[in-house]
Amino acid sequence: MWIKMKFRPRIMIRSAVHDFRKIKHNSVSPNSEVKRRDYDAKEFNDYLNKTGVHYYIRHVLTFASIFGIFPVSGIYQRDVYKLKFHWYSPVAIYSVLLLCGFASIEIFSLDYTIRNLNQDNLTAKGGIKKATSGSIFYGNACCAMWMFIKLAKKWPKLMQDWRSVEVSMRKFGAPRLGWKSTTLAVVLLVFAFTEHGLHNWLNTRPGGKDDIAAMSLIDNDFNTSFILIDQSATLTGYLERFSLKTHWYLYDDYESYNPMKGFLVMWLSLTATFLWNFTDLFIMLVSSALAAQFKKLTKAMHRVRGQMLTMSQWREYRETYTSLTHLVKKIDDHINVIVALSIGSNIYFICAQLITEIDSIKHSYFRTLFYMYSFLFLVFRTTAVVMQASAINDESKKIVPEIFMCPTHSYSIETQRFLQEVTSDYVALTGLKMFSITRNFLLGVAGAILTYEIVLIQLQNTN
Repeated sequence: MWIKMKFRPRIMIRSAVHDFRKIKHNSVSPNSEVKRRDYDAKEFNDYLNKTGVHYYIRHVLTFASIFGIFPVSGIYQRDVYKLKFHWYSPVAIYSVLLLCGFASIEIFSLDYTIRNLNQDNLTAKGGIKKATSGSIFYGNACCAMWMFIKLAKKWPKLMQDWRSVEVSMRKFGAPRLGWKSTTLAVVLLVFAFTEHGLHNWLNTRPGGKDDIAAMSLIDNDFNTSFILIDQSATLTGYLERFSLKTHWYLYDDYESYNPMKGFLVMWLSLTATFLWNFTDLFIMLVSSALAAQFKKLTKAMHRVRGQMLTMSQWREYRETYTSLTHLVKKIDDHINVIVALSIGSNIYFICAQLITEIDSIKHSYFRTLFYMYSFLFLVFRTTAVVMQASAINDESKKIVPEIFMCPTHSYSIETQRFLQEVTSDYVALTGLKMFSITRNFLLGVAGAILTYEIVLIQLQNTN
């Protein structure tokens, strides 16, 4: 009895020392998961001027501002606090002029759609696309241009808020998006302008078998007439063929055409094409940048998986996650209309290109290849938009397993709050707050396209 009482305190002391060493071995200091030193806010802000999100996407936004699509002054500046929006700046004035030009063409194309969207065109091959493509294309340009002008007014403040989040995450480092943003922009724009160039070549080449080579059909108050088109290889001849064959709804008769009008139509068409593709590119760039921020947080938590964290450290992770979710919701409040416009216009043009490709099987080999390339490019672009936007939701969900790996001795009220916030909050970009962009949404888009295509084929087979 005396021996047991003598050695029991020593056993208890040794057990307590062993547990203390075990906790100390598994614990992590506030800065041990970061290999580099912890910058202060001002120093890290200077660092972000060379590595931040704005630094990587400013080249694409600058290129867009040249086309008058993103009218933000100082967009090429590295410092986000130098971004400004002024209605009287040259780029803003040019954007308003482009909007007026798109609206003018949209009025004529919408009038043509109303007059020609009838039973005969609905059941004729290519009739639906011919009657509606102009109004849909320039209607999309008008809406997108107006949305980007509104977004440009808020963009300096949004980028400052984004920079504040980046500074608050200086402990985890800044995501490097240079190669990804550049690759996305180059690949998408090269494919887009290739598709646009092939479209113009097929519709304006002199003597094409599938086109009316020397004549164009002009509808003047439902009285059709043929007019001669310049077949020369000069710029004047090209502008005339381009205007009368691709924008026939703008001309009541041949005398209403002039070279200056043809040049304006060609430039507005080129700008509207770039705007259409830039809408998707912008969504992909913003989505990939937001997903990269969540990925930084997930990697930081993965490095300390299973280790002992203090309550203050869990609070830091939770507050970082909260700031990221608030940033996503703030960005979504300003671009959810752009997302809805992008998805809607892409679904329409995929359906239109697919039905046209089916109709073009009897045409020339080159025209069939073009419609196949155009259709595949649209599918690729739509898929890329959905996958990039859904990456935000995917990365936000990866934090849950890291919290589940929390050791029992490290579990605290902050861990509980963090877990509850992650599991109850839904982080994703939306379209008009009506649908969320996730991986499952891609299946819904595919189902909608298949349904609409079947309806279009049945309409054409009613004759």
